[in-house]
Amino acid sequence: MSMQAQAERERQARVILGDSERQVAEKFGEVAKTYANDPVALHLRAMNMLYEGLKANSTIVIVPSSAVETMQLGGLAGLTALTMGLGQERSSKERESEVTSNNGSSKMVPA
Repeated sequence: MSMQAQAERERQARVILGDSERQVAEKFGEVAKTYANDPVALHLRAMNMLYEGLKANSTIVIVPSSAVETMQLGGLAGLTALTMGLGQERSSKERESEVTSNNGSSKMVPA
């Protein structure tokens, strides 16, 4: 393998990456315009992103206080309740999968 061929592959990879970055930036620009004209859609998207972040076994999610106020989650108490609810949901699913793997049947274990 020649050094020239390796350099050409790396150049092509950078061009592809740069083009991908440009496309992503354009899409973000389009999305920003949509959300600027539809605050309800932005509110729902922000809440969905927070929910998905907490649901994905994340242990820490940093949310700016201004975002919490905008989402009207009731401050820290609302976030804590949301997190606890997701934690209980996760625990139930883990217990259910343990029971299934232990005896091959699918039974729900009381919380």
